[in-house]
Order: sequence, then C-alpha cells, then structure tokens
Amino acid sequence: MLRGRFRTVVATLAAVLVVGGTLIVYAAVPEGATYVGVSKCRMCHLTEHKTWQASKHSSNFDVLIGDERSNPDCLKCHTTGYGKPGGFVDMESTPGMTSVGCEACHGPGSAHVAAAGKNIGKTDWEKMINKIPQNTCVQCHNPHVSQKARAEEMRKAAQ
Repeated sequence: MLRGRFRTVVATLAAVLVVGGTLIVYAAVPEGATYVGVSKCRMCHLTEHKTWQASKHSSNFDVLIGDERSNPDCLKCHTTGYGKPGGFVDMESTPGMTSVGCEACHGPGSAHVAAAGKNIGKTDWEKMINKIPQNTCVQCHNPHVSQKARAEEMRKAAQ
C-alpha cells in the first residue's frame, strides 16, 4: 500500500513539474535576500501559517535537549536559516528562527516581503521566493537514516 502511495506522489509531482512537455524551473533566491521569520509570512499567508502551526515542523526545536540546542549538526534541521544571513544564531538573539519555518524550505523571504504592495507582475512577484527547491526535504529527512535512532545514539554517547 505504501509503495502505491509513493508512486502516486511521484506521478503527481511529475505532472506538476512538467507542463506541456516543458520542465518548470523555479526561481532561485534573489541575491542578498535574508531571513525574516514566520511572523512576517503570517501577515499575508494566515491560512498557511495555521497549517504550519499544527505541524511538527513548528515545534521541532522543542525536542532538542541540553547541548543539542547549540549543536550545529542539530540546528541545521531544527531551526530556520542556521548559519545564513538573518537566520538562527541562538535562542537569545533569534528566538523567531527556532523550528522549521516557511523559509527553511522556501529560502530567505526579505525580497518577497519587500515586494509586497509594489505594482509588479505576478511572474516577477513569484521570482521573489522559491516555491520549494528540489531536494529540500532530504536535507533533513533522509529515508536511509533514522534521525530518531541517531539522536538516541548521540544522547547515550553524551551521558
């Protein structure tokens, strides 16, 4: 049954990406864009924000304990924009960048926010943010590695 669902998802993605035999290439993040946080995204995307709040992504920083909250190996998948301009630095200076917010997948949103209210065409507007770049999910969700088991091993080793 799971294999059938996987095929359906793959077929759906292929149908979305290929329109009339042409591969749709999503825009890259505009040069110089920085992270702005989910509070900025929420201003225009309230429905999406509510869906995100109900997801595990919105609270995945909370599962980190002790030194994991400063471990770069953990922070790259449990925060937004870790190590990038405007992204997560630490709880004190960037509390709005904990967990996996919109920009963790879509990339930094400063250009998208700056374009709000300006009279630009839809095509130009959509260039101001990534849809969701290819292979974004697998940067943290590796189907070949159990992150839960890996975290348990790390925690045992730290004791």
